[in-house]
Amino acid sequence: MKKGFLSKVKNVVYDIFHNSDYIKNFFFESDVKSNVFIGITVVFLELFMLLRVIFKTALSENPYDPDWVTKHICAYLVLLFAALVIVLYSLLYRFGKTRNRLLGKFLKDMFCIVSIAFGLYISHISLNPASQVFAFLTTEIFVLCIYVWTPLQALLISSLSFLACIYLQGFHGPVYYGTKINSFTAWVFLFTCSMNTFYQKKSTAKKEEKLESLIKYVREKSSQDELTGLPNLHKFQYDSMELLKSEDVDFSSWRFVFMDIGNFKNYNEKYGFSAGNAFLKIFGQYVIEEFPDELVARYSDDHFIVLAKVDGLEERLDHLHDKIKKWESDVQMTLKAGFYTPKDQFTPPGSACDYARYACESIKKNYTVNYVEYNALMHKEFNRKKYIVNNIDNAIKNGYIKAFYQPVVWASDGKICGAEALARWDDPDFGLLQPASFISILEEYHLIHKLDMAVMEIVCRDLREAMDKGLRVFPISINFSRLDFELLDLVVELETCMEKYGIEKNLIHVEITESMLGDGNANLTKILNKLREKGYSLWLDDFGSGYSGLNVLKDYSFDMMKIDMNFLSKFSENSKSQPILTSIVDLAGKIGMNTLSEGVETSEAHDFLRSIGCQRLQGYLFGKPMLKSELVEKIHDGTYIVSDQAG
Repeated sequence: MKKGFLSKVKNVVYDIFHNSDYIKNFFFESDVKSNVFIGITVVFLELFMLLRVIFKTALSENPYDPDWVTKHICAYLVLLFAALVIVLYSLLYRFGKTRNRLLGKFLKDMFCIVSIAFGLYISHISLNPASQVFAFLTTEIFVLCIYVWTPLQALLISSLSFLACIYLQGFHGPVYYGTKINSFTAWVFLFTCSMNTFYQKKSTAKKEEKLESLIKYVREKSSQDELTGLPNLHKFQYDSMELLKSEDVDFSSWRFVFMDIGNFKNYNEKYGFSAGNAFLKIFGQYVIEEFPDELVARYSDDHFIVLAKVDGLEERLDHLHDKIKKWESDVQMTLKAGFYTPKDQFTPPGSACDYARYACESIKKNYTVNYVEYNALMHKEFNRKKYIVNNIDNAIKNGYIKAFYQPVVWASDGKICGAEALARWDDPDFGLLQPASFISILEEYHLIHKLDMAVMEIVCRDLREAMDKGLRVFPISINFSRLDFELLDLVVELETCMEKYGIEKNLIHVEITESMLGDGNANLTKILNKLREKGYSLWLDDFGSGYSGLNVLKDYSFDMMKIDMNFLSKFSENSKSQPILTSIVDLAGKIGMNTLSEGVETSEAHDFLRSIGCQRLQGYLFGKPMLKSELVEKIHDGTYIVSDQAG
């Protein structure tokens, strides 16, 4: 119990006499503000008192004693001068013209000494006994209650000044017991007020110090990558902008460098995420070692960004690459880098990072090149990519997204039994864009579902319009991306659209590419089963283009196998094509799947596929993808005959 009490007392004493640098600075700033307030107040008071004495002496019939006047004027001038000095310093400090704090503390102490001395002196020479106490107490209040003193300072100032006051009063006659008691009471009051000011200021300072620390912490965290401790992208972009704007910086000698650690995903899979994170921390230090005087940041994941001087840049990247290769030989990680040279000092760092990243991505699959600089051709492709991402919503809204239909015919008689809907982008600026120029980009940015839903809407609308006009319709197959299953409730979207246009389910075939099914996604399997339960026909697109074809046939149930067009490439020249195709068609039949071969361009291929039992065919031999209006026209003029056995 006693030990706990002593510990508390020790903590209280420590808190009284210990002040952090922040609190000391807070006290100083507070005193500087008080200097201005008190100094100006004293200046006006002393000017008033000087004028009062002068006019009283010059105009009064009963002027003051010349000796008394001289003493008072001298005292007023001394205090006036001290007040002017302290005000001048404080204003210079507040406006940033001086930062000499030692001088400020000295001037404050001197002003306080002069003020107390003034109060004691005026009290001592005063003709009125009441004024003796009043003049002293006025200056004592100024000094003790407005400035911030530590407890020890306040105790010394108040005690010495009151003792001096009692001593000086003794020159005018005996100091009565009541006067001593009143003086003691005044001393207690002023000392208590001084301590109250101290604790209030200290309490405020502590709160502001905590707030400042919190703000600093948040600021650091908001500008720092949590894993590596490097600056984050936001901080990097800000610092880059400030550096490039400097007048003494030659922007053309600097490069934005985007770095990507190749094969890092495999390292994570082999050793776990903890080991992967540990490696990223170490690699971050490697980057700092190679670029000690340049701006370094973690971009994201296993990507890093540097604003580096061009001198020796490739050598430093080679050093980093060597360190990565030596780290772990089994996984064989690599380092790819893309450069971008700022065009001027106002180049937006965000755009520069994007350009450097694009350059890096262009060589990710090129194992003979480790770094490349962003060039004009890349810039053209980058702008197209950015245009597609930024304008997909506008293209859908304005009808620039079109559904082109490529006929599917029966191998037996060449009559149309269906068609595949293929997306085209008829852009007012770039013209008709082919799927290869925008589908992969939309997949990369997780926007492909917008395109697929737009095509689905167009197909259902076209079918509805054809039926309303009394035209014969046939099934349309629609391609869906894996992301459609992840980003949407595809079953609900499809059902809603079909219901909206009153389309029967036998008129829509759902196409899924083989590559989507390679890793056996349980959720995807569940959705496919649900679509089958709803009555939709499921088609397996591009069979044979992936590495897991037989596993897909084993694990999933499809109604139609679409044989990849690459099997018909150089059909007449490749003797292996025919037996492979024969085996595929035979296998499909044995597991209950119908077959459709894509890419049929010659009569020779047509005849062979028909001979081996492939039921449906699709390719340029029967027609390229075309708009609905063109397809309808070809049906009307007899170019195409719609089969009674459409399905």
